Amino acid sequence: MQKCTVCKNQFQWKELLFSIWSSYKPIECSQCGKRHTISFGSKFLVSFLIIVPAVIFGLVIAPEQGLSKPVTFALIVLMAFMISLILPLFVKYEHKHG
Repeated sequence: MQKCTVCKNQFQWKELLFSIWSSYKPIECSQCGKRHTISFGSKFLVSFLIIVPAVIFGLVIAPEQGLSKPVTFALIVLMAFMISLILPLFVKYEHKHG
């Protein structure tokens, strides 16, 4: 999991998760106080891991299974939520000097 790039303090899973859920809010290290922002590559990864499964499920799997639109929507939201829970393990934050 991500550590502070300055002092190597490990960020908490919930800090990273809440940052992702709040539109990539910067994280401040609890040890050294440096602010870290999510990298562009991680923003792309988050979007990819949420959108691609939702589109595949919504356009291919759900119609094939005969699921109604409300059920499909609910399952997509649930799937996106479940995927978001593992994202803190993969995202990278960086300290911008200056």
